Amino acid sequence: MKRNEKLGGIVATVAGIMGIIGHFVIFLNWYFRGMSAEAAEPGCEILLKWINPAMADLGILGGVIFLVSAYGFFTKKDWAFLLSCIAIVLSLQGAWFINVPFMAAGLPPVYFTIFWPFLIIFFVLMRSVGNLTWSRTLVGFLAGMAWVFCLMNGIASLSRIITIGSPFFALVQRMHWVAMLGWGVTTVSILIGAKEWTWVTGFTAGVLELVVGVPLAIVTAQELGRFSLFSLAPISCLILVAIMVWPENLWARWTNTVEV
Repeated sequence: MKRNEKLGGIVATVAGIMGIIGHFVIFLNWYFRGMSAEAAEPGCEILLKWINPAMADLGILGGVIFLVSAYGFFTKKDWAFLLSCIAIVLSLQGAWFINVPFMAAGLPPVYFTIFWPFLIIFFVLMRSVGNLTWSRTLVGFLAGMAWVFCLMNGIASLSRIITIGSPFFALVQRMHWVAMLGWGVTTVSILIGAKEWTWVTGFTAGVLELVVGVPLAIVTAQELGRFSLFSLAPISCLILVAIMVWPENLWARWTNTVEV
């Protein structure tokens, strides 16, 4: 498939610079404010102390990989698009979750200032640079959101373990991260060229998150008396699993799966 390498180089350069500078500026200006916020809910200061740097790590790493992929695009290397896919998956992860504890602490969700541009960059990379079909782009996007939401469930469960010591959260916490890793691999594979093992990896991750995420969503919704953010991961996984098992090879047609 012919790719727009010139546009890819420009987009990857902009994304790399934005990711690196954005994370440096936001982190240095908001890290201590987050930990010292008076409105912080129990556990928020823990998340903001340890998870904020970890998310910044992902964002900065994503920015560096973007710059390397930009060089690859400008020199017409085959690996350039692969690196840009890895970079955007890391960048979206690094700019999403940390907004949740920020809002819980009564602070503005400052990382959305780079998340939304990265979301636009995702679609530009897939549609205009990689020339992917809309179906493949959207399935890849949904898998990417599952990767983001599974991480969120794992971190939020860890926070509950630390603050209230609930055995239910202790039981399921690590499995969210296993599902997250599965969806991360699946997302990149869909974007660069899905294989049969892509389906297997994604299906395993999806079923795992349904097994641990649905009970968690029900329990937390009952406790809160409203919709629980823990529901986002199992909802996204349910949609993906439904696409995977839909008759007439819907998954294979939408992702252009290559059988090996």
